[in-house]
Amino acid sequence: MPVSLLALVFVLMATLAHIISLFILPFGTKDDVFSRLERGAATNMIALIEAEDLKGLPFVDPAVAMAVCHYDLSAGPVRLRVPLSETFLSISLAERHRGIYASVSDRAATGGSLDLVVATQAQLDRITLLDDEEQAIEEIRMPARHLTGLAILKVFVDRPSSRARAQEVLRAARCESERLPD
Repeated sequence: MPVSLLALVFVLMATLAHIISLFILPFGTKDDVFSRLERGAATNMIALIEAEDLKGLPFVDPAVAMAVCHYDLSAGPVRLRVPLSETFLSISLAERHRGIYASVSDRAATGGSLDLVVATQAQLDRITLLDDEEQAIEEIRMPARHLTGLAILKVFVDRPSSRARAQEVLRAARCESERLPD
């Protein structure tokens, strides 16, 4: 075997090993952003992230107030209800190793709050069967592939003096499991 062929095989194997390790690395880390946010939140409860803690997270805009809800759908769907803010408001849904899979903003809000129901497809099918055909649906329904995940709530802080108001909006938010009737 000529030396140039061995060198080519070596380079290809090294390249392949590096590419594979880059794809495997996120699955082995225990201190990724998802894990850090998940640790700070009790299940099905809103946890406000303080401004100092936001600085330690990568790619987070300092002009937002943020809270998270670590949801668990095993007991039933989870309802997220956030009162409207004077500025931009959004809810992003994320799952481990999948990242953000859905996001809604205050433009979808009705009745003074952003109301989002996260459920498995089976739970959503059950909710649809229970719907009253005469009544309009005023909530946003979002299917989740897995039973657990994070809801990331963000309120834009347009000036430093409005951070306290944005945090009040997040403190008033609710993340609660709902039991479906039999």
